[in-house]
Amino acid sequence: MAKKNRIYDFDDEDDIVVIDKKTKRRLERAKNRENQQQRALEEESAPQAEEANDVMSRIAVLCQENRWREAVLTARQALAEAENGEENENSEFVLPLTMAVSKLEMSLKRQMAAAFLNKAEEMLKKEYLLNVGEQ
Repeated sequence: MAKKNRIYDFDDEDDIVVIDKKTKRRLERAKNRENQQQRALEEESAPQAEEANDVMSRIAVLCQENRWREAVLTARQALAEAENGEENENSEFVLPLTMAVSKLEMSLKRQMAAAFLNKAEEMLKKEYLLNVGEQ
């Protein structure tokens, strides 16, 4: 009498699932097909997302280096390209870039104000030392 080949498959579940080799191969092929279809869909949409992520990552790097002016210029250029490009492809990038530009401009203004205050404080210290020296 032929012995049936059974495989005990231990999934994340606590139950033991008993299936034969043919069924397991069929399930694996179905999973592989689904994964390939998902990869194909991701690859089709990936170039647009990579382009936007590339711009956003460059902006993020510039911000981390406290190069706010360059970050604002990069964001404005990307926003202009997104607004002037085809509406279907770039419409999803316009809103995030618009929000990023406003936040970057605020950070640039904050940096400029801080630099002004630091320079003014240094100047007042020098002036105070000059006044003390005259007396």
